[in-house]
Amino acid sequence: MEFNYMILGFISVYFVILVILGVLASKNISSLEDFYLGGRKLDTILMATSVSSTGMSAWLALGFAGFTYENGLQSLWTMVPSATIGVYLSYKLVSKRVRLYSEKTNSITVTKVIQKRFYDDNHALTMVFSLVLAAAAIIYVSGQLVAVGKLLDVLLGWDYHSSILVALIIIVFYTSLGGFTAVAWTGFIQASLMVAGSFIAGSLAIQYAGGFASLGQKVVETNQIFPEFATTPFASSHAIILGISLFFGDGIINWVGQPTLMVRYMAAKDMKSIKSAPLISVAINSILFIGTFLAAIYMRTQFPDPNMLPYGGDAETAIIQFFIILAHPILTGIFISSILAAVMSTSDSLLMLASSVLANDVYNYFKPRASQRHLILVSRLVVIFLGIVAYIISMDKNSVLWSSWIGWTTLGIMGMPIIIGLYWERATKEGAIAGLVSGFTVLVLWNVFSLTEKLNIFHALPAGLTALLVTFLVSLLTSKPPEHIWEDLRSLKKSDEDKDNVEVFEIK
Repeated sequence: MEFNYMILGFISVYFVILVILGVLASKNISSLEDFYLGGRKLDTILMATSVSSTGMSAWLALGFAGFTYENGLQSLWTMVPSATIGVYLSYKLVSKRVRLYSEKTNSITVTKVIQKRFYDDNHALTMVFSLVLAAAAIIYVSGQLVAVGKLLDVLLGWDYHSSILVALIIIVFYTSLGGFTAVAWTGFIQASLMVAGSFIAGSLAIQYAGGFASLGQKVVETNQIFPEFATTPFASSHAIILGISLFFGDGIINWVGQPTLMVRYMAAKDMKSIKSAPLISVAINSILFIGTFLAAIYMRTQFPDPNMLPYGGDAETAIIQFFIILAHPILTGIFISSILAAVMSTSDSLLMLASSVLANDVYNYFKPRASQRHLILVSRLVVIFLGIVAYIISMDKNSVLWSSWIGWTTLGIMGMPIIIGLYWERATKEGAIAGLVSGFTVLVLWNVFSLTEKLNIFHALPAGLTALLVTFLVSLLTSKPPEHIWEDLRSLKKSDEDKDNVEVFEIK
């Protein structure tokens, strides 16, 4: 009983802090740019913590942990690039260009960047992008709500549906009230909790295992009983093929193409704010992954059969059970708060992104005379609506891992035309539309026909490459973009000569 009260106390305090931040942030909102981008005032620390907390989500503590528990060192294929190469390339390839282009074209949403770059006067591309983005956000957020339900069910014995409803109400409240500023502020707190929780998890795992050598020996012993629990990421040709597709698909393509991260870059105060952020994000991501990985490996060595887990056989709850049975309630409270932080940080970011697109780029297209105050109200209502739809979907307990992966991959696909468009003058609107549709179609078919299991190729790789290739080919077969697009991008390239000067880039 005392254990439950202490955990409940941590959770309650955390939720109260989020609500207070939402109220405080709402006082700084006077325009759409304030609501969507926090007035472009994101500094280096907020940038790095927001990128990391948004990118991790409950996929880390439940999805990735469960995948590691079941597959052992095979998970290194997605862990290594996601913690290092993927997030670093996202900064280096995307951040500066999207920040400069968005400011000089007065674009406050990712969709507006696409609309300006691809001269989308009839809004055909905007509509396709917006609808796919909304679908991706709903799928991903529903997976986060499932994580909350599983977490509070195992930890406190709460009713699954009541748990996700409480979490959703809090997320929707502070996101719809405080906008991007609230999301950025809470992202800092959430990243801090996630780092603390993962560090504690990894440290306890090594301590209880008796050191790295002892843990390695137990991994070998477990593998002898359960061969699917890999002792190396190179266990077989099938494992290597799947691993390579995970490495490049999930670890690089998905990270580089993320619209949720592009919004963070667009909100940067200046180029200097972006310059130091990559290394900070890499450091944060590395701690998050390593701690989670070690704890999940340790749990499998102690409970080789998932049915042996003391609080149920769901592998995605392995680390939650790790803390319940091995850690002091205070440490458990910190870790549980870190999982909730992961859920909140990604959910609020996606709801914010989807609402900005649907309200500012779709609704405003049909209501061009709507005032900024009216559009802010519409954005808040859209956040509520999307949250309700995500709640309905999450009532069916799906896998946190696959819900997150499908939503994350869909978002990664959507960034492909933007990246091509900011680097290649010849990219056309028709190419961007074809790339989005074809990439999303491949993703859907890949999962409908279970091709990941049949071909040992993770869906993000074929879907992302299809989006890139089709965008390229269709662009070559269609009319060239208007001359002013070519001039814009030539000016953008010239800005590379001065890394810190925003003013060198001029849109004609």
